[in-house]
Amino acid sequence: MPEQTLPNERPQLIPGLDPEATPLLGLGLGLTGLTLGLRPRFAAVPLALTALTAALYRDPERTTPYEPATLFAVADGVVLNVDDVYEHRFIHSDCLRISIGISALNVPFVRSPVAGMVRLVEHVAGEFRSVGDAEAGDRNDRIYLGLHTEWGPILLAMIAGPIGRRLVCRVRPGDRVDAGARLGTARFGTRADLYLQRDSARLQVQSGDRLTAGTSRLGMVVPL
Repeated sequence: MPEQTLPNERPQLIPGLDPEATPLLGLGLGLTGLTLGLRPRFAAVPLALTALTAALYRDPERTTPYEPATLFAVADGVVLNVDDVYEHRFIHSDCLRISIGISALNVPFVRSPVAGMVRLVEHVAGEFRSVGDAEAGDRNDRIYLGLHTEWGPILLAMIAGPIGRRLVCRVRPGDRVDAGARLGTARFGTRADLYLQRDSARLQVQSGDRLTAGTSRLGMVVPL
């Protein structure tokens, strides 16, 4: 497959919002205008729903620092757990797994923690347990993204939750991505797991830490 580069910039019809929100916002504003003409006192309802839609589809521009040895957060949210696992799908090694809970009100974009090339995109059908469930990472519906980097392979999993069942992948094998590049969306209460070879990184996060995708630092790469 020919190699290609994934552009970091995506056209936004409305600055700061995911293009997917445009038709929903247009519908909401149209209903608000119609309600103002027919039942002015009820216009606050469609207007509030339109504002909520805008909040759920936020896509702010972020600048990821150029720090090749730094691992950046893959999602907005809270670190649920950092544990040791054996990863058999892509890395085939003992790994550190960082699980990040993405709430319904967090920006839903999942971003690349480092620069690299996408080598694996795989959807695995599954259940829709709470993302805080200890087995959700292995049982829930999920999309795996495997990247090759200058210092080794990493694996990222977007994991669906009971409400956030729609996962969208925006890359394919052969895409080159920069640190902070958008990889996909996981909306309405989901989770992102990052797998790193155990000896390849020195982490500086722990359970309960709040992260911002593309700017919060997870740790540093350790030369092997």
